Amino acid sequence: CGSPSRLCKHMFFTRWAKLHGKLSTRVPSHGEMPSVYSEAKLVAQTYQSVKQQLFKAFQKAGLGTWVKKPPEQDQFLLTV
Repeated sequence: CGSPSRLCKHMFFTRWAKLHGKLSTRVPSHGEMPSVYSEAKLVAQTYQSVKQQLFKAFQKAGLGTWVKKPPEQDQFLLTV
């Protein structure tokens, strides 16, 4: 139909940004909202920690390494 999927990265990022905005008004020390998707992922400490645990679990189970996508795929601006 010409519109992005509800499951695409941009839509997830848009929804996350709206939630972040609501939280920022309640928690003053919550910090600035990154405008680039890859930056938002880098500053999400829990996400990064769990991702590393997942990668280690794959290695330990003999499932190989996680296939990384090109970094350019995550370097888009939030446009709301």
